[in-house]
Amino acid sequence: MKNIIISLLIALTFIGCGKSIQTSYLSTSEPIFITENIKGKSFSIASQNFTPNFEQNLSQALEKNGYKKAIKNPDIAIKIALNYIRKNSDIRNNNFMEFGFGSGGFRRIGFGSGFGGGYESEYFYDAQASLYIAINNGKDYQTNLNLQSQKSSFDYGLNQTKDNFESKIIDKIIEILNGF
Repeated sequence: MKNIIISLLIALTFIGCGKSIQTSYLSTSEPIFITENIKGKSFSIASQNFTPNFEQNLSQALEKNGYKKAIKNPDIAIKIALNYIRKNSDIRNNNFMEFGFGSGGFRRIGFGSGFGGGYESEYFYDAQASLYIAINNGKDYQTNLNLQSQKSSFDYGLNQTKDNFESKIIDKIIEILNGF
């Protein structure tokens, strides 16, 4: 019995150590539909204000989807700049009032009330990136990518948020180039 209780306590400890996942949302200011037939599928990337690994991660994702890095004269030129990323906070009203009525046992009847814990801070990040895609001998496409993380009482760090946002941006670029 003692071993079961110890095992249960250890298991509950490790459950609390899990890393929470940050949810984020991405929207575009203008929809992009690439209708040209991109012949060679070679690409070049130019980025500003992203983490040092962003271009490498985007290149790897494009190569997994059948594109190849251009040495000269790319069929697709991708330019992207992170305009801003900022941390925001909001206050959520956590006040509530409860009433209850109940009975139990022999001649035990009662009622009660309770009040909530007040206000709670919630944190979220938002960002905007400008995306420009130029197709060789074709059209140029541009849009703003607007990102926002879900509000949470847990304060995610800026580095984790940047990685999350960059992953969303890479997925969106792949989606645009593959024609949804």
